[in-house]
Amino acid sequence: MLGIVGQLLIITGFVSCFMAGVAYFLAVKNPVQAEAWGRIGRGSWFTMTVCISVASVILSYFFFTHQYQYAYVWKESSNDLPVHFLLSAFWAGQEGSFLLWILLMSFMGVALIRWAGSYEKPVMTVVSFCQVFLVSMIVGLKFGELKIGSTPFLTIWDKFPNTPVGYIPADGSGLNDLLQNYWMAIHPPMLFVGFTSMVAPFAFAISALWTKKYTEWVRPALPWTIFAVAMLGIGIAMGGYWAYETLSFGGYWAWDPVENSSLVPWIIGVAAIHMMIVQKKSGASHKSALFLCVSAYILVVYSTFLTRSGILGDVSVHSFVDLGLYNQLLLWILTMAIVGFGLFGLRYNNLPTPRKEPEMLSREFMIFSGALLLSGIALVILLGTSAPILGRLFRDNPSAVPIEFYNVWSLPLSIAFIFLAGLGQLFWWHKMSVENVNKVLLKPIVLSFASTIAVLIFTPFIEKTATPVRAAAEGVTAQGANVFGGITGFWGEYGDSILLLLLLLVTFFALYGNSMVLWRIGRGNARLAGGAVTHIGFMIMMLGVIASSGFNNPIAGSELAGTDRENFVVSLGETRNVEGYQVTYRGKDYNTEGRPQYILDFVDTRGREFTMKPVVYQSNKEQWIQNPDVQMYFEHDVFVAVTPSVMLESNTPSDGEATSIALTKNETTVLGNDEYVLAFQDFNVDVDSELVPDSVAIAVAARLSLTSKATGEVRELSPIYLVLEDGRQQFIQNRVGDWGITVTFSGMNVNSGSANFIVEGAKVGSEDWVVVQAYEKPFINLVWIGIILFSIGFFISMTRRIQDQRFALQRARG
Repeated sequence: MLGIVGQLLIITGFVSCFMAGVAYFLAVKNPVQAEAWGRIGRGSWFTMTVCISVASVILSYFFFTHQYQYAYVWKESSNDLPVHFLLSAFWAGQEGSFLLWILLMSFMGVALIRWAGSYEKPVMTVVSFCQVFLVSMIVGLKFGELKIGSTPFLTIWDKFPNTPVGYIPADGSGLNDLLQNYWMAIHPPMLFVGFTSMVAPFAFAISALWTKKYTEWVRPALPWTIFAVAMLGIGIAMGGYWAYETLSFGGYWAWDPVENSSLVPWIIGVAAIHMMIVQKKSGASHKSALFLCVSAYILVVYSTFLTRSGILGDVSVHSFVDLGLYNQLLLWILTMAIVGFGLFGLRYNNLPTPRKEPEMLSREFMIFSGALLLSGIALVILLGTSAPILGRLFRDNPSAVPIEFYNVWSLPLSIAFIFLAGLGQLFWWHKMSVENVNKVLLKPIVLSFASTIAVLIFTPFIEKTATPVRAAAEGVTAQGANVFGGITGFWGEYGDSILLLLLLLVTFFALYGNSMVLWRIGRGNARLAGGAVTHIGFMIMMLGVIASSGFNNPIAGSELAGTDRENFVVSLGETRNVEGYQVTYRGKDYNTEGRPQYILDFVDTRGREFTMKPVVYQSNKEQWIQNPDVQMYFEHDVFVAVTPSVMLESNTPSDGEATSIALTKNETTVLGNDEYVLAFQDFNVDVDSELVPDSVAIAVAARLSLTSKATGEVRELSPIYLVLEDGRQQFIQNRVGDWGITVTFSGMNVNSGSANFIVEGAKVGSEDWVVVQAYEKPFINLVWIGIILFSIGFFISMTRRIQDQRFALQRARG
């Protein structure tokens, strides 16, 4: 019965929202009856808000009381979930997350009614019709073959027609294990607050174009825009931290298409803020400010299309399944784009233009250039993200672009933008001229070069960032060498390092430049410090990104065959010395949630002792979940994830089968059921010529020792790896007949100094062992500190703009 009530409330909210849009539209078109229509619009919006709020309470009640007769509740929850995960289950799926967005949009409309002032009616017209599209996604109406939306109040008997009438499952399917994290209760709501808030600058911009008030809109719209960008940025940052501490890939950003789709409107929103500030301050950049505000929200809608249409289902782990909303989402995008860009094009020639173009040393030119570069970065990310869609024009199953695409194209643009982020602030707060530009720039330039040189001297920057390309270098022979080939080879080896060095240099420059600005204005009027604090926070974050990515240090002894990650294997009770760390595997325990955690005792290079407890378990859906553990220090984090033997047991060879392993010099591994220890001692290039054929070009032996743990007996082995003159490879095995073990030296990696071996007759590793993936993440704390700082800067700016708006209204009223 309550489910029917919930469904009726959503339908009532849908109708009320549409009525609000019509009433507000008529209030704008008919000034004589504006107040009457405005009252109807407000009443309709408040009615919709009440309906959506009560429907949300009902759905929450269903989750907390385990009402599994409703398909959405059954799909996203189960009896064993604690209260906070039952709350998270509300927005874990398509229908619930749309309802959360609609609920937040309802509250956003109430806030705009209260504080939009004279722009209430045109702004709420736009917001109301945006809400109509959102509510339509969950209204769940059918007109013959036409289906509008998918309701969260659908019963399992309607969802699954073969289910016997009256049957109610005793338990639910359960929340996806990857979502059973406290960040699930924080990150999605924050992200949706950002998505919701982005409607405000869009609505103000459309209102300005609609009512032909091209200049007045900026002042009331600016606080809303700053709030929207701040909340969306915080939501994105929360997702990055969630990934860092929960997923095993060892980072906080993976250029996933759905991640990118939320980043792009944030970047455009940042550009819009800067153009709006220029317009408010100098009367320029009207067109840019309007275009960017319109674009930011349309990109939010496009993000929703990518996430929820099912179009990225094969290339993104974040994508929702397709609920048949493809056409509705596409209609939403097209409508917003036609209204927004169409109105912008229609009014383009009437928009104010500056009397003269800004000079190159003017603050307006610097900020416009920065916004243009930001838009370029957003365009690169948008093209990469849209590759699976664009690729369908040419092939049936297009794939996502590689990560290198984003790095190659966005890095040069980022260097230019960050340089302007420092230059623009200095120009904004100083009256620049050719005569004093050197004086203003001298300090930050000197400090940035000094800091960059210090990084080169005291850190392994070149070693960590250069990419050797030996094959390319060898290809430039004495006969075929030329200037172009030399430059190509040099850039291939050091190009990434040079770009990263430039990024570091300009980041230091922007940091010092903005710090000087903060020092100057902070002594006068701290209310004006928001922009400088935001820029400083962003630069600190960038330093953290450079340090944690460019200086990321794998704690590794070898590469596990068949993977591309650097890691090492440690058996139960064994202590391994890896990269100056002592690592001891103590066994398995269980956390408070009853999930297995693998106990690893570490002693780092400074003698500090700590224990890591990464979690690995198999969900009830037979999905392996790996949650890492992180030890935080001031100078770096130690990130550890494990793959236990039980996870790989289906791929572990039995005795008598062959398996391969890579070992570096002085590294050991366990064979059999903790029966033997195989140690790789060194290479031997002085191979007895009688053992190799005449046609051999290269012959290298590996010196190994095989020790029986039961008797202590040691056998010395020297398998040989051969490369013939025609390029073919051959191997001379060593066999320990009485132990039934054969070892083949199958290859080597000159760069890492490791050798590859094939072992037959014994499993590699004991019955209880773990593959450890460990990294040092230098100064990764700067990423999180920077995010906190630039968020504070946004809120300082927003508070100031709100105060300015109130003062302007009071002055206008007399």
